[in-house]
Amino acid sequence: MRISFIVDSFPALSETFILNQMTGLMDSGCEIRIFAGARSSEKIVHEDVVRHGLLYHVQYWNERPASVLGRILKFIFIFPIHLTRSPRVILRSINVFAFGREAWSLELFYMTVAFLAARADDIIICHLRSNGLIGIKMKQIGALTGKIVTVFHIEDLADLVKNKTVGALEDLFLKGDLFLPVSRYAQERLLELGCPPRKIVVHRMGVDVRQFDVSARRRFGSTTLKILSVARLIDKKGIAYALEALALLENEPFEYVIIGDGPLREMLEMQARSFGLMHKVRFLGWQDSGAIRRYLKDADIFLAPSVTTASGDKEGIPVVLMEAMASGVPVVTTSNGAIRELVEDGRTGFLVPEKNAAALAAKLRILRQDPAVADAASRAARRLIEEQFNIQILNQHLLRILTQTAYENA
Repeated sequence: MRISFIVDSFPALSETFILNQMTGLMDSGCEIRIFAGARSSEKIVHEDVVRHGLLYHVQYWNERPASVLGRILKFIFIFPIHLTRSPRVILRSINVFAFGREAWSLELFYMTVAFLAARADDIIICHLRSNGLIGIKMKQIGALTGKIVTVFHIEDLADLVKNKTVGALEDLFLKGDLFLPVSRYAQERLLELGCPPRKIVVHRMGVDVRQFDVSARRRFGSTTLKILSVARLIDKKGIAYALEALALLENEPFEYVIIGDGPLREMLEMQARSFGLMHKVRFLGWQDSGAIRRYLKDADIFLAPSVTTASGDKEGIPVVLMEAMASGVPVVTTSNGAIRELVEDGRTGFLVPEKNAAALAAKLRILRQDPAVADAASRAARRLIEEQFNIQILNQHLLRILTQTAYENA
């Protein structure tokens, strides 16, 4: 089966869930093609991008001459070539009566030329609603003929639900073939927005449990409590509350490693400095998947203090939480968004109220004093990931869904 992905950027370090789908489907014998709106500015790439040669499978659909003159000159040169190959599709892409500015600016033409490479593909997987709408438009023009499958994440739905913009996705719901929310929470939001229930299948993200060796990791026992967070440094991740909580631990020995980067990094470093924590806190920036696994082996506790932002943005089910649980690291997080579908308080991890630094600090003290409680939760968490969030099982499930969709009413 031939499958194309439409994503915002590639390769993206923070989107391991998409990478896991791509590599899993490739390993199952599918032919994979990637269409990205932008090249990633990150200098580090995950091991699987290189191992599977994915950079040879990616095309950037949003790259065209920046100047109007350059765009026109290139159009004059390549238009006859593509017109000969796909006359109806190319002529639709420059139909100003149907598409207005998108057509006369030649944006639609250059986008169409890029997507023609996937014209015969069976399935188009679009991560996020904006890419789903691109897939629908390309199918309307005729550049794509496969079934349009849109994956919805929590952050893609929160603003629409909050603002009650129910009609915003009407065209996508009507013309899209299948919608894959990554959690029950996302499914409920889709239904609120009017998505037909018959087109919805919940399909979770997962991790490759084979990459996480529980027996190799360090356990509680050293004098210094080793705490780890892996997150993009934005409001939703709540790292500011983690720093505030650690400041409450006073003279207790700990080391806090933060892997990730983002717009709040400078502010968070200033906060750590103001709390007198810079000798205990390390900001490492982005690391590749191999480095993250090494830090997980050495961690006592994984901290993910997610919060609801002022705009209403909530967490989905962070893949990095799954990775920590697969590694046998006890997780302390909040009951935010869909996290409760992954972490059961006291059984597979520990939940505290969001934006509550005192509760975070108290939970860390409890786990330090009673490591047996943390160890029992980490063992249960590993079993949960093996059974319900195992990417091998989930990718087999995804392949069955896509196969059924591809040949339905074909």
